[in-house]
Amino acid sequence: MVSPCSRNLLAGWIGCLGLLLFSGCQREADIRVYGVPKQVPYSLPDGWERVENTSAMRLATFRIQGEDSQSAEVAILPMPDLQVGDHEIVNLWRQQLQLDPISEKDVATQSQPVQIGDLQGRQFDLVAPEAAPGEMAGMRIITAFVHAPNGTWFFKLSGENAFLEGQKKTFTDFLSSVDLNSLKESISMVETAASPPPVRPAVASVNESEDLPRWDLPSHWVPTGARSMILASFAADGDEGKVDITVSRLGGGAGGLLPNINRWCQQIGLDAISEEDLPMKTTSINVDGSPATMVFLAGKEKGIAATICPRNGQTWFFKAMGNQEAVTREKSAFEAFSQSIRF
Repeated sequence: MVSPCSRNLLAGWIGCLGLLLFSGCQREADIRVYGVPKQVPYSLPDGWERVENTSAMRLATFRIQGEDSQSAEVAILPMPDLQVGDHEIVNLWRQQLQLDPISEKDVATQSQPVQIGDLQGRQFDLVAPEAAPGEMAGMRIITAFVHAPNGTWFFKLSGENAFLEGQKKTFTDFLSSVDLNSLKESISMVETAASPPPVRPAVASVNESEDLPRWDLPSHWVPTGARSMILASFAADGDEGKVDITVSRLGGGAGGLLPNINRWCQQIGLDAISEEDLPMKTTSINVDGSPATMVFLAGKEKGIAATICPRNGQTWFFKAMGNQEAVTREKSAFEAFSQSIRF
């Protein structure tokens, strides 16, 4: 159950997530196939073929091939840190399909309950108008999500409207077969295999990935690898405890500055703030020629330091989180790290 406070947050984190979640709605795609694990935490329907994920945010992607080149795609997207209201999610999909937004009171008439494993989630069935521009015309998204104890889970079926009509029952049966706990365990196993024990690099000032900006890494920060939608991560240990530092990137404006800050406030037990509070809670900085915002939030137990940098149609997030005293300890190092970023 999402709290009333969560329902009032726009959850900027998901605001631009739609660009990634909606990927795969094209009629044709160059997708490489790889084998399905012997043990899977769901019952895979006949005719579904597991294919390579088109985004690091996806846990699994499946292709459904029909006749006459018709096809559809199913994606599983775990969002362990996501807490938003139902109507925000509805409007995310509606915006992608060129549909007008709805209010919270309209959700009951625009969605249906659906069984996802042992829990009840919500399902939305949205069709783009034929007059929608480009490849969006006549496209359809059937998406289900559930706020589970181990995070929020999205399951998205996308494709042409007529083809998806014959896939609805199969998709619903698939949702009911899902074991959310086993899905969570599979994420942990993938992350463990992909992230070897941290090794302190001989030269910590250079980031070797071509997909990431360069930065000067504080000498005591240890790389801990990429995972899910996290492009890079580090750990900083000290007497006050460990601080986890992450780097992530979303398309567009990521929903705006205030919704993101309020999401973080909720994570560490602080009340939401207003637009009028922003000047007192944030600092404007320059990151490699781009305006950025730095924020430090201190809760009773947890703290967050973050830099938000919109650049070239995307928004970069550099975030440190841990015990309040530990985050305070890392404040100077985090500031220096943020100022050193070079795109």
